[in-house]
Amino acid sequence: MGVSKDHYYRLASSLSKERIQAATSLIKELAEENSETEYKYALQRLMSGLASGHDSARIGFSMCLTELLSLLSGSEALKYTAKTFLSDLNTHLDKTVKAKHKGKNLRAYLFAKIFGIQSLIGSSLLDDPPHSLIIEIIDELFSIALTKSWIREISVVTIIKLINKLHLAADREVIPYILTKLAENSLVLSMDGLLVYLTIPVAERKNLSDLASIQRSQHWKNDDPLTKGNLAVLKDAFLDRIVHNDNGDDEDNNESETNEKDKKKKKKTKAKNDQQQPHIQKGSWNPQLHYVWVPLLSELMENERETSQEPPQKKKKSSKGTKNDKKTSNKLSLATFWPTFDATFFSANASPERKHTGLQILDLSFKLPSFIPEFFSVLFDQNITRCLINHTSKKDRVLHSLSVNVLENATKTSKTLRHENARLCMVRSLERQCVLFDRVSKSKIIRDILSNIFDDESDPNNLETEVTFWVEIIDWIMNKSYNELSSKTNNKDDTHSLEEDVHTFIFDSLLNVVRGNKRLIKAVIEKSNDKVLTLQVISQCKEILEYFAKVIYVKAQIPYSGSTLKLAKDRLSSVLSDLMECSKNQVDWSGFLVEFLHKYDQSNELITTIDNLDKIEEVNDADQDSDVDVDADMGYDSQLDIKQVKEKSFKAWNELAKSVKSTGLNISKSRISKCLIMLLSTALLELYGGDSESVSILNDLDNVYEDFKQGNESSNILDTLIDLMLSYTTQKSKLKKRIGNNIWESVFLDIKQEQLDRLFDVLMTRENKAGMEQLFNQAIDEYEDEDEDEDEDEDEDEGKANEENENSENKLKEGTESESESEEPDEESEDNVDRNEKIEEVEKSATTALAKALKIEEAGLGHRKNNHDISANREADEKEEQEQEQENDDDNEDDDDDDDDDDNAYESDESMSDEQMLAIDSQLSAIFQQRKSSLDELRSSSKNGNERKLEAKNARELMALCKLRVLDLLDSYVSNPATQIQIECASIAIILLDLMELTIDINVGEKAHKLIKKTCKHTFQIPEDKLGDIFDLLDQVLSRASKGKFAALGQACSQVAIYLVRSIVAVNPEKYEEFISRATEIYLKHLIKWAVTPRDKANASLFTDFVNWLNSKRTPRS
Repeated sequence: MGVSKDHYYRLASSLSKERIQAATSLIKELAEENSETEYKYALQRLMSGLASGHDSARIGFSMCLTELLSLLSGSEALKYTAKTFLSDLNTHLDKTVKAKHKGKNLRAYLFAKIFGIQSLIGSSLLDDPPHSLIIEIIDELFSIALTKSWIREISVVTIIKLINKLHLAADREVIPYILTKLAENSLVLSMDGLLVYLTIPVAERKNLSDLASIQRSQHWKNDDPLTKGNLAVLKDAFLDRIVHNDNGDDEDNNESETNEKDKKKKKKTKAKNDQQQPHIQKGSWNPQLHYVWVPLLSELMENERETSQEPPQKKKKSSKGTKNDKKTSNKLSLATFWPTFDATFFSANASPERKHTGLQILDLSFKLPSFIPEFFSVLFDQNITRCLINHTSKKDRVLHSLSVNVLENATKTSKTLRHENARLCMVRSLERQCVLFDRVSKSKIIRDILSNIFDDESDPNNLETEVTFWVEIIDWIMNKSYNELSSKTNNKDDTHSLEEDVHTFIFDSLLNVVRGNKRLIKAVIEKSNDKVLTLQVISQCKEILEYFAKVIYVKAQIPYSGSTLKLAKDRLSSVLSDLMECSKNQVDWSGFLVEFLHKYDQSNELITTIDNLDKIEEVNDADQDSDVDVDADMGYDSQLDIKQVKEKSFKAWNELAKSVKSTGLNISKSRISKCLIMLLSTALLELYGGDSESVSILNDLDNVYEDFKQGNESSNILDTLIDLMLSYTTQKSKLKKRIGNNIWESVFLDIKQEQLDRLFDVLMTRENKAGMEQLFNQAIDEYEDEDEDEDEDEDEDEGKANEENENSENKLKEGTESESESEEPDEESEDNVDRNEKIEEVEKSATTALAKALKIEEAGLGHRKNNHDISANREADEKEEQEQEQENDDDNEDDDDDDDDDDNAYESDESMSDEQMLAIDSQLSAIFQQRKSSLDELRSSSKNGNERKLEAKNARELMALCKLRVLDLLDSYVSNPATQIQIECASIAIILLDLMELTIDINVGEKAHKLIKKTCKHTFQIPEDKLGDIFDLLDQVLSRASKGKFAALGQACSQVAIYLVRSIVAVNPEKYEEFISRATEIYLKHLIKWAVTPRDKANASLFTDFVNWLNSKRTPRS
């Protein structure tokens, strides 16, 4: 059959798989043919292919040639030898390559020889050659190496392959010959000479060097490149310079180094020699790393490990011990070598090409098998870290992608080394060089390292190692990182900013170590059967919370700055939210904080104490009709002892915590108990933070607890909890949202239509400022209400026009705009009059409250007020308020003097003692604060059109956020198997249709439609006495579809209608025909109306969907 010639063409393929298949087939056919003619032809074709300039041709032909030579080595008939091959290779290449000394032909010729010799080395034809043949091969490779500088490296690498294959690294004939050849060509102190030396075993380097003919000026110190004293020579080698080592004999150098004068002389002599004989740079820059770096870094790392493992030796007087110690300490380790590397490749004056090479070497270091986590602190040196930051932070830098890739590979290495806490080592190394490394470098390296300790490779049943790493990281962040990182600088001017940065790093890292490892916390708390491990995780999280609480709430010897406290509060809120998400009410995280702060409260060590909010006196008791309501503004009732509320709530929290541990509660009461525990602890935590609104929340929770304890109607309890849930859910805080979600998860199995209606009220609130004020119980201004309604109508019409492109909506929009333009002047004038009236009411109320507090006649104060206009009163009283807060009694006298003789008739300060004035000081402050806030609110209402539009936009966004969160709650309701079959789901579907029609936010509309689809996947249970109401509801849905202004609403109506029909027929399968008949009648009525009414906006799919559903339910009748 012969050997197919097509295989030779496929050997040059750019696909490695195709090259392997071609080589396999060719060798197989040659072995089957076993013809000398075919062998010779194959040798000629393969040798010719080595000189090909085609991509990947040399790889394919050299691979096949290696296998062919191995095949020929076993052929006794042919008797083909290595020497014969070298002769044939030279002869054939001389014939094949024409003008081999010019340009591309020279390159093809040299590389063909190299690949041919490598094929010989890789084959079994060279298993046991004589030394004469080895020397011949070495001479051939040196002749190639000296031809051009760009092929020198691959030639020396081929020599190293020959040495390794034949195990000649310690051979006393071959190695000295190679070293002599290097010395003859001044390559001993080059990168190629270094590669040869690193191939020789450490113990044999000096002996084999002595056997070689190397001049004194060309040898390495101690005949070993990796000994101290060679760093300068290594640096020149890295820069590809041919250098001469003028250090002389090693022993003489060691003796001279003990003398400072000799050192100076030596430096001067070397400087003169450098000037006389400048370094000669050889070759050109190559983006590929030299082969020497793998053995060089590996040996340096091994030396570093040996150095770190050796115990520190005491100094001995005996000379014998001194020599041995010198040999041990004379080795270059990674730590002693790396500063030279850092200064060589990453100095400020280094070129981008040199930095590129340095980053490649750094990247290679992380991938070596001898790398250990302790080396992170060595590798991330000052210049390297600066280079990484500079190039990572800006995408337009030349080395940006390479820098990012190096950091990512380092991160992967830190995650791969699971036997030690490599993550912590890398974080410490980077932060030592640059605090807030992520922010400065605009990366997420530190965050990624601290996250996902429990990954896909972890064993869910054995998390002890992951938890240990996690605990070690947290312990370092909280207890050691501050001292370690804040001691970096000796500059007093930088101390404050550095401390701020360290605190920021600690707070961010604690958040990342919790947020990034929620999977680990969940796995331990929810699924782990190891109670010790669970308690360890909970205890560590507790320590994190207490750390934040100590910073925020407890007095410190050196107070923290305002920005630090604000950041700590934000991070504590985020940590609490994430922990609540992990535990699902199984752990009372905020309760840990309450218990912690309660201890400090007893010893009066809190920054904000309860006494600061205690006993607010009633200011305006006599004037019940006054608009000034200080107590309502502060968030709690008058004459309310806050400390008593706090103690009562703390007692209720303790009682609930004990009751949950008992087994006497049923499932429903247990859920509510856990919910109340969370709410009480959260409100108490806010109270300790100085939030006055928490007092009213605690008061409501105390009432709920009393009802719960006495076993009163659960509907009242649920109503209160739902109200609290809405107040939390509709806030922007992530923690408040999580609290609201936890309340919902605790009660949604028990809620009825009454509680759902409270959620529906939020969905049905208009998305404008008036709706926002209505939702958050704020006063609504008539002008703002009308103006925002107009803006809302415009935006609503624009949204629907974009969706359906209907001309009628554009007309409606134009009509609304013209109406608003015509009414704007009248509305502005009416608004000004109304605002002036309200200012007068505020002034009158403040006057009445002052008269009551000072126990003087109101007429006198009123007389004074009437002597000035409103604006003058406002300026004078604001000044009076500021002075009142600073100087108390003296301020009243100064303000009274400003009013000339009118104050003498009603001045009462002279009749009041200092004790009396101090007693009413808090009342006066509250009055002026309430007056100022009321006036500020009125001023804020008098804004121009742009400001009002901005407020309207913010109000729409806030309302959309509230509705999206309520939709999330309803999503969990319809997704739960226990609630998705309830009849309340029908009301949810209907209200979602209303929401789609009402909303002007596209996200709200899309989410409502998705929720309708999810709801309609199931059926709900209908009592037979409610069937008539559901049929009426079906009629209403179809009527709504005929008025739909956009396609999505009509599609949603069709889905809800089918949902209702499916649920109806599921009530009683025996009455299937009756139910279908009634439903068909309703559909038919609307079909006729749709057919005869051109303005009917229902889509034909409304009826075809029903027909298709009926078709799917048809069954063959017997």
